[in-house]
Amino acid sequence: MQENSTEIYDDKNRRLKPLMWVAMVSMVMLFGGLTSGYIVTKADNFWVNFDLPDMFMVSTLLIILSSVAISMAVKAAKASEYGRVKVAVLLTFVLGLGFVGSQYMGWTQLVDEGHFFVGSLTDIKGEYGVDYTIAYNGESLLYNGKDFYMPQDDEFKDPIDPKMFGSFNTSSSFLYVLTGVHIAHLGGGLLAMLVVLINALRMKYNSEDSVGLEICATYWHFLDGLWVYLYLFLMFIE
Repeated sequence: MQENSTEIYDDKNRRLKPLMWVAMVSMVMLFGGLTSGYIVTKADNFWVNFDLPDMFMVSTLLIILSSVAISMAVKAAKASEYGRVKVAVLLTFVLGLGFVGSQYMGWTQLVDEGHFFVGSLTDIKGEYGVDYTIAYNGESLLYNGKDFYMPQDDEFKDPIDPKMFGSFNTSSSFLYVLTGVHIAHLGGGLLAMLVVLINALRMKYNSEDSVGLEICATYWHFLDGLWVYLYLFLMFIE
């Protein structure tokens, strides 16, 4: 019986793990392309620099804690501690939902500040130089309290407001795309986590068979790392 269980476990590994790695490699390529596009677009357009919503820091904390929780679930499964598996998987799922909620609250803050998925520079609210700045080709525009000028125009001779305000706020568009695509993949992770939770409640994970839990945990850790990368990228990219 033990040998048969081991064979089933190994067969699941052979079938499921390659699919998971293909999915993760595809996501790396996708987000690599998006962040590269972000850098190229920022260097050659009007670009709004503004602080990330405070709730994104909360998102980061929640998803890191969720990674800790799912690691605890895997450890408990290997010890056949069914109760701890249930609690840890449930905690992971709840923290994942909290991550989604905090992202929504962050998007709400962006909208309140005039940063829309498809919006213009005229939509932005706040004080220039305090709440946001606008750059062109990597250099911040000058503002005299009334009009905007190119960085070299320190005598304020040639305002560029008509040209500038005809431009889209591409920086906020990129922010929504990056975080939105991540949420879409996290949604798939939450569905998988829900299946794992149901299996955990049915006490299906133990020292002989925890492959489904382990694969879900690996994918979840990947989503965690991906978000941390995106958060640091958006915070520090210049």
